[in-house]
Amino acid sequence: MAAIATATDIMTAKLFFNAAFPVMRVVLEDDPAMKARFAGVRAVVQIGAKNPGGDEGFLACHLVFDNGAFSVAQGPAENPDIALTFPTVAKMNTMFRGGAALPAIRGLGKLGTLVKVFSLLMSLMIMMPSSRPKDPGKQRLKVKMSLYMITRALSSYNKLGNEDMAEWCRRQPDRIYQFVVDGPGAEPAVAAYLRVKAGKSKSGHGIYARRSPFVLFHFFSVAGALKVLLKDVGFVEGVEQGCVEIVGSPEYAMYLNDYMSILQGMLT
Repeated sequence: MAAIATATDIMTAKLFFNAAFPVMRVVLEDDPAMKARFAGVRAVVQIGAKNPGGDEGFLACHLVFDNGAFSVAQGPAENPDIALTFPTVAKMNTMFRGGAALPAIRGLGKLGTLVKVFSLLMSLMIMMPSSRPKDPGKQRLKVKMSLYMITRALSSYNKLGNEDMAEWCRRQPDRIYQFVVDGPGAEPAVAAYLRVKAGKSKSGHGIYARRSPFVLFHFFSVAGALKVLLKDVGFVEGVEQGCVEIVGSPEYAMYLNDYMSILQGMLT
């Protein structure tokens, strides 16, 4: 009998569902080849894992493709066209991190769509630490996807009930943590933010316009952002080397960096 998933396994799976999978939209919008590949595709693809004996016996989300539109819905689908089911949550997380694990597949009659979906799932591997693209377009894509994912993950970590993150959010009034990458390689600029207000949190893309940032992480180039995101340099060293400037509270910037490191460890 398979072991019941640990709390960390379940949290990691839900972070993939809530934070990493929605970032596939960036690939579908910014990668011309992938965009063309999914033009005209209409399908619901369920991805999940069994957890017999656990409080949640089956963890799943489903991807909805509708002729160029894309969304991620939490929970099982009513009648998916394709279903990818892993025997354990741990094995599902292993595949999401790029490891060797394969699901049972229902819906092989839609083989063409299945191949496309796997290619899209594999596109998430660009966010892994081992991925160091040389092409400038791919470098920008990696930075954009990584910032979108980590801001979503920070908000999800709070909403999914991590006690430390929840307490950190509860202690704060309405604050904006803004990430911006501009300069060489970032045309147009890449931006994402995390909003925290009295225990609630929300992530978003672009510049938050209704309030000045409490902390601004300003990267001066895609190359500088990559150095920090890949942990080739720490935040302090990144500031010293001119990769990034931090405007606002250095104490809260370091708190947020600590949570980002935890989440990157879980997801990559």
